[in-house]
Amino acid sequence: MDKKVHLNSIMQLFILFTEKKWIQIDSYKDVLKRFGNLIESLTKEQTDLLLELTERYTWLSYNEYNSILRKLFIELQKSKLETVTKLYLFPIKKIDDEDEVKSGDIVQYMLKGILAFIDDYDSIEIILLKKFEELNTENLVLKENEYIVFVDDFIGSGKTLDSTLKIALGNKTIDGNFSILTTIIQEGTVQELLEKNISVLYGKSSKKGISEYYVDDVLESKVNLMSEIENKIPGVKNYRFGFEKSEGLATLMRTPNNTFPIFWKEYMHKKEKFKPPFPRF
Repeated sequence: MDKKVHLNSIMQLFILFTEKKWIQIDSYKDVLKRFGNLIESLTKEQTDLLLELTERYTWLSYNEYNSILRKLFIELQKSKLETVTKLYLFPIKKIDDEDEVKSGDIVQYMLKGILAFIDDYDSIEIILLKKFEELNTENLVLKENEYIVFVDDFIGSGKTLDSTLKIALGNKTIDGNFSILTTIIQEGTVQELLEKNISVLYGKSSKKGISEYYVDDVLESKVNLMSEIENKIPGVKNYRFGFEKSEGLATLMRTPNNTFPIFWKEYMHKKEKFKPPFPRF
């Protein structure tokens, strides 16, 4: 890329960081540097797409993350838990992943501390469930004043959520006595849940980063540009356009693999491997 064009792109990026208040996040300088390296590896057209996606991107600081969860659980208490004395929390995940620490587990752990500082939860017993077998009727029978919430920080296509609910709702005492709670969820999944009369609370809804912003020839062009960008990423096959083609644009406590992988997966440039702006580790 021409040096003048590259410098202009970096200036646009810094303006975005400022407008989005990312410069208030401690690690912003490292992230900005990685963006600079990435832009240097792209064409002008690819860079323009990256900047458009970055403008739509959500990067939450720890305090913002914590604040959203607090607000959501205050809302939950007022809308669903006024008579509840026992609340169960379960992480949204696939049964094959139940022995791994997923984002839902992190949310669940954080909530023990957050709820301790909300007075309305003083009279509610909080129980963390970890294994799918704990949802079986042999181990769990929800009584009249009991409720369960399935938690995560990002819900994309909803397929992982479907996997969780398919098992959970085998327990008929859960049906009608649960909510879904997440910091960010894609708009299409919100509509699907509402159509099924499933209670869902979320901090922010988002559209798919490319396919829900463009149409016709412009859409085809943007898709081709992202495909070219992703060709730089080793081992990207299962994550093209984000896991399950979610086209996500978010970094929370960790970057969800639903996010476009160029934001979180290492890429190659001139036979050298580079760290992405928001690495997952």
